[in-house]
Amino acid sequence: MNIGQTDQLILLIMNSALMTLLSSALLGGTWLRQNSLLRQLTEVRSHYHHLTRQQDTVPHTAPHPKPASTQDLKQLRARRTRLNQQYQWSRVGTALMHMAVLIFSVSLFTLTLRSLLAFDRLIPIALFLFALGAAGVLTGIACLLVDFASDRASGYSLGQTFASLLSQIAQQWKRKPLSQPATPMATDVKPLAD
Repeated sequence: MNIGQTDQLILLIMNSALMTLLSSALLGGTWLRQNSLLRQLTEVRSHYHHLTRQQDTVPHTAPHPKPASTQDLKQLRARRTRLNQQYQWSRVGTALMHMAVLIFSVSLFTLTLRSLLAFDRLIPIALFLFALGAAGVLTGIACLLVDFASDRASGYSLGQTFASLLSQIAQQWKRKPLSQPATPMATDVKPLAD
């Protein structure tokens, strides 16, 4: 290989590496969004089941709290349906991002093999994989935009969605237990008995 071919190969490798990192970051975001939607969907389902069971078990003559109105149940059903559709779009977007990360990794591996072996057919294969991965990333982003658009149509702003994602990240960090010190503190040491 001459210097020009080496420079082009290095640029191709850098492009594949950067796209792998970008799609990995997008995959993390789509995963967080999917988990947030799943949590909301679980809460809505359990609330709906609680209200329907309460309505079935409470006699109407007993002095218990007022059963849920049909309007409340309709709103919960509509919200459950909307969240289910959003979750499906998020799932498709996450799957596409997974595929894009995998395709970019294979493209990067193919270009690395080309730098080691003098087999010129590896470059068109790597370029095809790169284009396929870019199409996967763009399609995954489109799925996420559909998810966000349906969230926006229901009255939630994009800021509220990101705030929900950030609170989920904060909850994940709080759940991790702090590691205990390996050596006991001076106050934990008991005196030896004589």
